[in-house]
Amino acid sequence: MYKNVKYYVGVFLILGISGFLLHNLLRNYETLEQQEIHAQLSKAHNDAITNAKAGIEVYASLVSGFKSFTQNSKEFPSEIQLQSYLNDFLKEIQFNDSILVNYIDTEHVFKYVITPKKIDPNGLKGLSVKSIIPEKRILELNELMESNTIKLFTPINLREGWAGFPFNFSAKNANNEVIGYITPILNVKYLLDFFYEHADDDLYVHKFLVNDSIDLTREAFYNGSTIYNKSRDKEYYKKFNAAEEDFIYSTIELFGLKLKVGSAYKMPQMIDKSISRIAYLWYGIVAFLLFLIVHQFLKNNSLNKNLQEANAEVISKNKELENNLTNIQTLIKEIHHRVKNNMQMISGILTLQEEEYEDENIKNALRDGQSRIKSMSLVHQKLYGTHTLRDVKTKEYITQLIHFIEDIVRNNYQEIIKEITIDEALVFDGDTTANLGLIVNELITNSFKYAFKTDQRNEISITIEKQNSYYKLTYSDSGEGLSDDFNFESTTSLGMELIQILTDQLSGELSYVKEPKKAFIIYFKPIQSSFSV
Repeated sequence: MYKNVKYYVGVFLILGISGFLLHNLLRNYETLEQQEIHAQLSKAHNDAITNAKAGIEVYASLVSGFKSFTQNSKEFPSEIQLQSYLNDFLKEIQFNDSILVNYIDTEHVFKYVITPKKIDPNGLKGLSVKSIIPEKRILELNELMESNTIKLFTPINLREGWAGFPFNFSAKNANNEVIGYITPILNVKYLLDFFYEHADDDLYVHKFLVNDSIDLTREAFYNGSTIYNKSRDKEYYKKFNAAEEDFIYSTIELFGLKLKVGSAYKMPQMIDKSISRIAYLWYGIVAFLLFLIVHQFLKNNSLNKNLQEANAEVISKNKELENNLTNIQTLIKEIHHRVKNNMQMISGILTLQEEEYEDENIKNALRDGQSRIKSMSLVHQKLYGTHTLRDVKTKEYITQLIHFIEDIVRNNYQEIIKEITIDEALVFDGDTTANLGLIVNELITNSFKYAFKTDQRNEISITIEKQNSYYKLTYSDSGEGLSDDFNFESTTSLGMELIQILTDQLSGELSYVKEPKKAFIIYFKPIQSSFSV
């Protein structure tokens, strides 16, 4: 009794320690899961920033190219020249989105309004910029005309129906005199699209803030000005359930304008608690099972000796059965061997009797009997040589059977060309092989009797293939074939009658066809063996 209490106390200690370890393990797992969620968001955010910086480089090269072109031209370019340069430059950088280039004089009046395909599409030439933008911006532009820098102002909603980044730099003539300023306006969508170029767009949302407060999307700039674009950005962060504290931020410097970018999950990412619940459930189940196991162990411990003794007795009986099985296999081999020898003896007697007769009909009958006995004897020979004492390799058996028949017939024909198409792995049991061998024996014997000639090329073809639940035997030779009026039902040929009987025993069907070539076709099923070793 004392020994049993010791086992139960040990189980309580093991369960207490394992429960404590499991609780700490699950808590660490949840911490790691939370860190993984944050790490994935950080990676998506950093990837978006990296992609956007690549877009900024395109913007920078485009604006810098415009500035270099206007300042390095011998004369300030015309509208057509500026449009031509714009199209050539766009081909090089593969910028396929919207762009608008304005040349505005020192009085802030539109002189050029250029898109890649149109000149002044909205009739802005002659219009004063002062009627569009506030006085503070006009003062900044006046200062810009006197400098040599490129400045990016806050985005604007264009009448053309898209939001753009207005870049500005001073315009000078060939005498280096200030004649106004150039304003290339590039589509906001082109740059912001770079933030969505990854495989998890459906998982993350991005927030874009100008001056740390004004929302910017790919379709509009929300600063209180008129929005001409009817489209709205489906990825606008306010459409999703993302709290402010869920965002991580970075700031991109873009020609003096700071663009603050935030990234968050579209939906709050919850740690899967199912693993913890399942773990605790399994812990409870294991604890219960452990108590049952210990109880059963103690209960069964007393039975182990009896089981060991019973097992030893079973092993002894198994050895006896194995010995008996070996003896049975030896006896069966001996039976097959003796049957084969007896059949060979009968075949030898028929050979001796054949020499006593002059009548060819009698000799042929004796030879037919020999070949039939040989085909059955060969089955027992093959069975005797197999490990299972049951299965015979069909192709090997058929090949050897043909050689036996050639030896028995003893006609001086030219060499017989044999085409045997049987899978090397195909095997049948002894009963099926015996029936099949007698059928093939009759067919080949008929070929020697009626089809083969000494003055022609003599051929036979044997094919056995699986077709659904049946096997298909196809036999053909180079002879003229059966006559058109031949009838299997009315034939008096012993060989043909024997073929029909054997086909019925194989649950088969016999037919003779003349197209595409003359051939016997037999569909058959292997005989269900009633005994196997």
